[in-house]
Amino acid sequence: MPPPPSWDKPLIPVQLWLLCCAALLLHVLPLLMADMPFLDDYAREHLARNDWMDVGRPLMVALYAALSFAPAAVNLYPLPLLLAVLVTGYALVRLLRYWFETPSLSSVLLVLPLWFQPYFLQNLSYQYDGASMALSMAAAVWAITLGTQRWRGGLCGGLLVAAGAALYQPSVNVFAGLCALEVMRRVIEGDRGAVVCRLAVARAGQLLLGVLLYYASSAWLVTSTRGGLLPLDGRWLAEVMARLRTTAEVVSLLITPGNAWLFALLLLCTALALLRELQRLWQRPATAGERLGLMAALLMAIVLVVLFVPGFILLLAEFEQSVRVLMGLGVLLMLLYALVHRALASWPRLRLLAQVTPLLFMLSFSFAYGRVLVLQKALHQSIAQMLAHDLLSFGKAEHYYVLGYWLKRPWIPAAAGTLQAMPAMAKVHAYNYLVLPEMLPRVGIDELHTFYQPPPLGRQQVLAASPTPQVSNRFYDIHRVGDDAYVLVKPPEGYGQ
Repeated sequence: MPPPPSWDKPLIPVQLWLLCCAALLLHVLPLLMADMPFLDDYAREHLARNDWMDVGRPLMVALYAALSFAPAAVNLYPLPLLLAVLVTGYALVRLLRYWFETPSLSSVLLVLPLWFQPYFLQNLSYQYDGASMALSMAAAVWAITLGTQRWRGGLCGGLLVAAGAALYQPSVNVFAGLCALEVMRRVIEGDRGAVVCRLAVARAGQLLLGVLLYYASSAWLVTSTRGGLLPLDGRWLAEVMARLRTTAEVVSLLITPGNAWLFALLLLCTALALLRELQRLWQRPATAGERLGLMAALLMAIVLVVLFVPGFILLLAEFEQSVRVLMGLGVLLMLLYALVHRALASWPRLRLLAQVTPLLFMLSFSFAYGRVLVLQKALHQSIAQMLAHDLLSFGKAEHYYVLGYWLKRPWIPAAAGTLQAMPAMAKVHAYNYLVLPEMLPRVGIDELHTFYQPPPLGRQQVLAASPTPQVSNRFYDIHRVGDDAYVLVKPPEGYGQ
């Protein structure tokens, strides 16, 4: 093998950390520039709610209590996210040094898809939850680097898996996917069958230990109904397969006519690399049974990485369809990169091109998403200010209620072209509304309910009690019922809801 080019020389740990942090910061820069609260960020900011205990995330409560120096969850954005970038950068460095004897630039590019994958943007969009979701990923990565050779590493790894779940439960899928990816790497790097089996058993035990520790320490705190399991009946397998198809459809939205060639080349290169690895396995000086076992382990590891894209979400009674739970997609992209990285080792410039081009697509997706957030923020601010003006001119009300604010799909006229060109953007931008009750304190209206508190009257009851609105425009009608003001949000004209 020829010596590496000058730009792909081995890097020391500090260089690796600076490079990883710079890449992660570049990826989140559009979110920092947009500075837009995401969904329940409005309510948390308004009430300083530190209530993640009810959803089984006690370390999230501890994190914000520590950073706020108070029991409440003060909005400190972007400080928590910046700290998460630094910690995740260090976790990636540990992974690089664990997997590679002499990590280089091409090695760094191999691990970046774990963070860069487009659907992780939904996680990072939360000004409160985003940092804990990133830290949960860092915990999963860190757990892998502790290895399984010694009992202390295995135990600490299990503790980190539990800690990651106590920050955000889907991080367990990241750890499980990385375990399968490690098995694949050990197979193609020449380990014997017995060594691979011991590694797989040790990693499975580490995963089970982490899940049990989380269950014993945190799962009992969950009061949400989303934590129930899918009934194990005659429809169980069909339901799981349907959920896998739904996940595949969501992931396929990333492929558009403009980038189909990129995904086709990446998948083709990966398939050829996999066939080459299977051929090398068959040519190893080992018994036929061991070679077949190693080939089965390689293929099974790939299947498991694919399954861990949705992971344990498949087994929940209530199937979560938001893309923030698909943290395992980053591991799948790392698997593709790992095969390409090995296959093109003799052609470093071609390997660099094969790694950089998909990352540029993911980076451009992030910047496009950031611009959509800026446009949505401007639209929301305009509507909120208009509503505040109408409410203040409407006369004093004891309470203000906003009804019917959810939309089925994004409505951002200024970003219509972007949303059409990038269909996956609508999945990242999955929570659609014109105005939320929690936005009103930002424009001086504080006698309001939040979406945690259902209003006393529904839309039809309001219309029955007050058939004629006091104020009406294309976005909402304002009705007075007794001493209360009800804002009935209307779908925009031409929206087709």
